[in-house]
Amino acid sequence: MSTLLGTDQRIRCAGKYFTLDDQRWAVQGFSYGPFPPRSDGQFLPELNDLRRDLQHIASLNGNCIRVYHPPSRELLDEALRYGIRVFVDVPWEKHRCFFEDWEGRRNALEVAGNLARDLGNHPGLFAISVGNEIPADIIRFQSRHKVAQFVTQLLDTVKQEAPDCLTTYVSYPTTEFFQVSECDFVTLNVYLDDEAKLGAYIDRLQHIAGNRPLLLGEYGSDCLRGGEQQQAERLEAMVRQCDNHGVSGAFVFAYTDEWFTGGKLIDDWQFGVTRADRSEKPAAHVLRQKWSGQEEIDPELPGVSVVVCSYNGGTTLEECLHSLMALEYPDYEVILVDDGSTDNSRAIAEQFPQINYYYQANKGLSVARNVGAEIATKDVVAYTDSDCVVTSDWLRKLMTAMRAQNVQAIGGPNITPPSDGWVAKCVAASPGNPSHVMLNDQLAEHVPGCNMAFQRAALLNMGGFDPQFRQAGDDVDICWRFLDSGMQIGYASGAMVWHKRRSTVKAYGKQQSGYGRSEALVIFKHPQRCDLLGQAIWKGIIYGDGAVGLPLASDLIYHGQFGNGLFQLVYRHNRYAPWSIAMSLAWHLVALYVLLLALLFPPLALVAIAMELATVVLCVRSAISAPLGKSAPWWCRPLVAYLYWVQPILRGWHRTTHLLKIRKVPRHPVSFRAPQVENERTLCKVEKSSCYAHWDNRSGRGRTEMLHALVNLAKRGGWKGDFENAWADWDVKLLGDLWHHITVRTATEELGWPRRFTRARCDLRKTQLSQVIAVAIAIWLICAAISMQYWAMGAGLVAAATYWLATQRSRRMCLSAVASLVTAAGDVSGLSADDDFDTKASKADLEPVVESWVRLEASSHERSPAGKVVVS
Repeated sequence: MSTLLGTDQRIRCAGKYFTLDDQRWAVQGFSYGPFPPRSDGQFLPELNDLRRDLQHIASLNGNCIRVYHPPSRELLDEALRYGIRVFVDVPWEKHRCFFEDWEGRRNALEVAGNLARDLGNHPGLFAISVGNEIPADIIRFQSRHKVAQFVTQLLDTVKQEAPDCLTTYVSYPTTEFFQVSECDFVTLNVYLDDEAKLGAYIDRLQHIAGNRPLLLGEYGSDCLRGGEQQQAERLEAMVRQCDNHGVSGAFVFAYTDEWFTGGKLIDDWQFGVTRADRSEKPAAHVLRQKWSGQEEIDPELPGVSVVVCSYNGGTTLEECLHSLMALEYPDYEVILVDDGSTDNSRAIAEQFPQINYYYQANKGLSVARNVGAEIATKDVVAYTDSDCVVTSDWLRKLMTAMRAQNVQAIGGPNITPPSDGWVAKCVAASPGNPSHVMLNDQLAEHVPGCNMAFQRAALLNMGGFDPQFRQAGDDVDICWRFLDSGMQIGYASGAMVWHKRRSTVKAYGKQQSGYGRSEALVIFKHPQRCDLLGQAIWKGIIYGDGAVGLPLASDLIYHGQFGNGLFQLVYRHNRYAPWSIAMSLAWHLVALYVLLLALLFPPLALVAIAMELATVVLCVRSAISAPLGKSAPWWCRPLVAYLYWVQPILRGWHRTTHLLKIRKVPRHPVSFRAPQVENERTLCKVEKSSCYAHWDNRSGRGRTEMLHALVNLAKRGGWKGDFENAWADWDVKLLGDLWHHITVRTATEELGWPRRFTRARCDLRKTQLSQVIAVAIAIWLICAAISMQYWAMGAGLVAAATYWLATQRSRRMCLSAVASLVTAAGDVSGLSADDDFDTKASKADLEPVVESWVRLEASSHERSPAGKVVVS
């Protein structure tokens, strides 16, 4: 057979896949040998038998073999003639406590260096593995961190001799916890006979692999015990699961039953797809067909409408649309929603007559997404962005996973393309990038908007995306709403899109500022899912580029009793390490306040400086560990350190200021007041920090009707708040101004049907900002008194007086507004009306009633409250 590949072509990593000459290349491999040593000491067949085996492997559509001893260049030359690459293990005494033997470690480094020097630059070499299955007890005994350092040293040794050679370390489930970040790709030997469990475990391994390719180093089935037909079925399932779950390839163990180890041929197992005489088993026929490249697409997969929303995205739009036109999927359409672009987006769209182009005035991302869903004609709506490039099998893998997991929504990974410049790669290695959040290995809490899909009916029934999210935050909101409604969000680990990162520091800063403003809107809508600093509280684990540099506490590892667990699983969590606060905006504000206190006690300036130095140290530490590789220019890590420093400040500042800007009590609380009702059974009373209301009703109405009316009136009147928290001990939480918020609690007493007595209590609570300011003023006054600096005491007293006046004004305004709101809600819901009011009013029935009240009150500001209002 003639040479199939040019000698200058090398296999490379690109995201979660391998490439050859810029085309995706999947490992379709066999473990090969060891065989009885021949005359030259090689654990390989004689040359003629070797050529016969390689030709047969090529006829099975195999393209790679794995050998466990350093081969000669002869093997690589012969393999390359048949289009086959070679994966080589570095042999060393890894099953011993090698840290007790300096000579053993030195020999391992020497063998790795010699192998890389002799073969590492040969185009027939696929990759070098510097270790295979170091036993779990050896790793635990010697410390996994020390072992990882030594494995990293082996990897560096190989790279020094052969910079273009791919490197990895081969682990197995018992040492799942042992991963080395410097590997070019992640490799595990996995033997799981159950197809469903194998697929689920591959998803788990994909999260461990992150943005690197995942390779199965060994997989096989012993036909001596299970039979040849069972072996064929299991290998067919393995190939299918590897394809569906985005594995970059696998090595079948083994090519032949002939296997030599421990100084003898093994005859008590038969893992080969060929017998010792090279006659084929049924498994060989299965692999030949599955590896033929003729992928079978399930005809039962649903039709999909792919929606791309773009605003001035002309620089990347054409590449995006080209990739969508090349999708390998039988039933799909592409919809481009142009959200008021002023660049050349329309001209680019005209180059693709196959797509459905829709232009609208600029209304924001959420409206554009909703328009796409409404235009869609297929059962599923999939979304990607104009700065993304999809892989050809993206849609197939997304829909296969959606059907297999039986979910209403699903997403997949988004990865920085290798063509991005170094600034973009620095941005990818910095915090704040879009990422997926996983509740377990397959179910997600959040999937980014650049790679997500929904059942169209479910999305429209949810009301679509919230139009208030014009730039970002729409994906977080819709995911939380799906989960709150009892639906599930799946994750397709193999459905990858390339997502370009911001190419300039200015663009990155603008993006993070927008994210901060969007987070302020998310806080208003989902306050129960946010912490005191306004950051999202994720129940799941953050993965992808968004997890880069997160200051999480150490993972927990299940080892089993005495470390004998076959699957020693890693349990990741989202618990932040205590020092993570040093990278937040709040930390910098406290440091600034301490510096201000240094005017009273000069030594405090050292504390402020120390606080900022702690932040700098953490940023530098994060930059040093950033996954940039050794080829990164010198300025990349200083840039990443700067981005780590500035990102929390930018995002936190815009989140906080936008939160304060839109947090306000409606200016005309009188608009909530209902017409005069002569009904002494209604009372609303305002006291110092609470508002009390009650209704003595004789028509069976109660708190549920009143609360529905209150929520509708509050939303239409401009109140922000938490109206749907099922985990709180209050019914509704209204966010007031900068100083106060209000919680509403209700109860209905049964006094003999249909008479019911309904109570409402609205309690005023100081906001976190109000409390912080009060504490800051108190500390200032105490320090000023101790230091006997009268100017400081005077300044503090002025601040205290200003604070008191502001909070008192806020108290009166908030209580007046909520009193009007409550009385109006009671009237709209019929609690203060005549007894013949419809007692079956539901939340939907109240909508037109509320609308009529809003229109009525908009035309008049001279209304009296229902019942009697007492202000004290």
